[in-house]
Amino acid sequence: MLENVLRAIRFLCTGQFRRVWNEVHVRLYRWTWAWLWYFVMPFRRAGRTEPTGSFTRDSQYPVAFSSPDHLAPKGTAVNNSTNKKFVLYMDAKLHREHGPQTLRMMDLGCAGGQTIADFMTLRWQGVGLESSDFSLKHRRANWAQLANTHLFTCDITKPFQMKFDGKPARFHLITAWEVMEHIATPDLDQVFANICAHLEPGGYFIASTTETSDIHEGLELHQTRWTNPQWQEYVARRFPDLEYSDVGLKIYQYVRYNFLHPSFLLYRRRR
Repeated sequence: MLENVLRAIRFLCTGQFRRVWNEVHVRLYRWTWAWLWYFVMPFRRAGRTEPTGSFTRDSQYPVAFSSPDHLAPKGTAVNNSTNKKFVLYMDAKLHREHGPQTLRMMDLGCAGGQTIADFMTLRWQGVGLESSDFSLKHRRANWAQLANTHLFTCDITKPFQMKFDGKPARFHLITAWEVMEHIATPDLDQVFANICAHLEPGGYFIASTTETSDIHEGLELHQTRWTNPQWQEYVARRFPDLEYSDVGLKIYQYVRYNFLHPSFLLYRRRR
């Protein structure tokens, strides 16, 4: 708390009033929706069948041993991000589009797994994948309850297949919050191939990215620091099955974001 107050004072002293307002507004907004969640959530899940069945991960590379994020864990060691507004919004949107069936979502770079846990509370089938085994070993956050049933380690830069009751699993929503910049540029093709292979036709891939540097313990964690237009050009050129689709959310309604360099990948797999 004190660190945040001191940071706000520094911003105000340098004239960054808008930045301070953004951060204060977002905290109040997310706090409000964290409370509203407990009133809205019971009505959303009412009448929905509790999902049954089990997920398994099929991969020869269960941990990204050479990744800087595994060698010098940072986000995976502390983050447990979610946004109740995002969860409720996408729940309503995808049920409108796909009907009353049980929906499935997968979060890449899931850290503590709270986004997965929230969707599961609304009786979705959820899976989170994390490249490092830090959270698994320390049983932190949601890994204590969901490890190897809904939260798995996996090197997403290599081919992998999630299965549900032994059959290839497809998801109505795949997310990646400030994950894609952590991927080395030569590995992006395989990551997007994995995403496309796991998306239901009409399903969404939503991600936030940042173009800033992040050096931790002497290692650069952000290996692909592209601007949003660069990401859009890459996807359009390499993966035409993914069509741009603005889902109608504001910056602060996503799970992760960068106010200074807002960049979101918003795609829907063509039917």
